[in-house]
Amino acid sequence: MGPDTFIDLIGVWIAALLTLGVYSSLIKDTFISKLTEAVFVGVSFGMSIVFTYYNGIKPKIEEPLVRYYQNLHVDYATVTNAVTRTVEKIADAKTLPAESATEELADEITSRSFDTNRFFAVLDSALYKQTLKLQSTNDVAVSLQSAFASSEINLVDKATVMGALNDYFKGYKTVPTSRHFWVLYIFISVLLGLMFITRFFPKHAWLSRFPMAYTIGIGVGMGTPLSFQSQIMQQVQASFIPMLVRSGNGIDWLATFGNLSLVIGTLTVLYYFFFSFKKEDAASRGATKIGIAYLMIGFGASFAFTIMARVSLLIGRINFLQDEWIQGTIEFFKYYN
Repeated sequence: MGPDTFIDLIGVWIAALLTLGVYSSLIKDTFISKLTEAVFVGVSFGMSIVFTYYNGIKPKIEEPLVRYYQNLHVDYATVTNAVTRTVEKIADAKTLPAESATEELADEITSRSFDTNRFFAVLDSALYKQTLKLQSTNDVAVSLQSAFASSEINLVDKATVMGALNDYFKGYKTVPTSRHFWVLYIFISVLLGLMFITRFFPKHAWLSRFPMAYTIGIGVGMGTPLSFQSQIMQQVQASFIPMLVRSGNGIDWLATFGNLSLVIGTLTVLYYFFFSFKKEDAASRGATKIGIAYLMIGFGASFAFTIMARVSLLIGRINFLQDEWIQGTIEFFKYYN
């Protein structure tokens, strides 16, 4: 697929020249190859900074702190008035008109008691969202409507609903106590991150040990059980296979041979790495050689897969140079001429 516009053509040419610049290092280490390496490293590092900011710093540090500050200093009366108006509208929509309701339907609806605790829980879930901006009355209304739409609270008795809302406001705070601890956690996390920079200052380099210890401790604590489960337990479970595989009324010799090979390979490779005693007898030396053979087969297969992946990348770049660069450029100028 060739370039459609002149801007696309420029991009294709830049990509092609950079590709040739990288491959020129196979012949000789030139200024072009060094330039392409510098461009690759610089662009990669720049993109990583941008991605880190937009995927990490902004959504997890900047925006939560800004919302926390705004919600902390928002006008309390503005929020409560917006909540009151929205809940009143929701209750009006749920109220059963007396002239249109049958006696049986009215009895059925009013028989469902109003659950104050659930009503308070729905308000909490709507007003204490981390992404909610309380200074925006529209956002408050949308959050409340969404929360009550997914609940099954009986809001038929408007007087009861509004009375419960007034009771809720007696203990309501624009920012819950748990949010203060969450902000403290953010500040501690930022402080630990900044301590890594002290590695550049010899006098204060010892401070970088604290975030390093924290990071390594968290990584080891989380990674050890996962690694044990995925790399040891699942491997052990996969080794418990039948030595003789039956298929219908007979024996599946191919599957049986595969299972025997797997079991023998597992045992001999483990035996090869068992160094607690000398392996001088013929059986021990034979098992060790079999284990070495399995290891060589495994290493060879891994190396072959690596080579195949690299060759696949090479083929992809050659196809790009042929199809998009050369043929695409020719077709582009033919089309516009």
